[in-house]
Amino acid sequence: MPDMGLEHRGQGTGTGRGHARCRALLDAAATLFVEKGYAATSLSDVLKLAGGSRATLYEHFGDKDGLFRAMMEEHCARVLETMAESAAPDHIADPEERLNRIALHIAETLMAPRTTTILRTLISESARIPDLVETFVRVGPERTRAQMADCLRDLAAHGRIRVDDPDMAAQAFCGMVTGNLLMERLILPDRPVDIAAVERYVRAGVRLFLRGAAPSAQ
Repeated sequence: MPDMGLEHRGQGTGTGRGHARCRALLDAAATLFVEKGYAATSLSDVLKLAGGSRATLYEHFGDKDGLFRAMMEEHCARVLETMAESAAPDHIADPEERLNRIALHIAETLMAPRTTTILRTLISESARIPDLVETFVRVGPERTRAQMADCLRDLAAHGRIRVDDPDMAAQAFCGMVTGNLLMERLILPDRPVDIAAVERYVRAGVRLFLRGAAPSAQ
């Protein structure tokens, strides 16, 4: 599994012990960001939970923003890897079920506490860390839409669906799946999630996407 928080940033090339220390710092930061929020989490909090020294933290992550970036990149990499498995070519599966798998994965990602933490932090800190916002858009939403477009392109090439513009269709599909869910998670992050209701919503959205809202031919 890609470890965007460590190896991608050149932090996984040292000893096994050094890698373990980085892993502990990153896991502690992620836990605290979710539990306390980004602003309320200090480097002292992270070190108290993970152990280790400030020197190690500064060497491998730079500062709190660096820890957040590493957590964000790693989370996006894991989400995209799992999505790629759902979107992989499968010419036997019913297109609706294949799209349901992808849509449900996207919905589950939005409901994950770490996703909510990342999004709320980027919104609240966007004026201060615009480069992190740009990075998130590039490694998260843009790659998600690209994977979705590739899936639609593959289905169209095998005659399973008809899509004139896979990129535009992917954008519409992702927007349909995430719209209401994203808004609720951002403004009501502590509200219990009704998993059954989310699945019904997602499956209804996929049916609407595939079949459209036009009346049947008479």
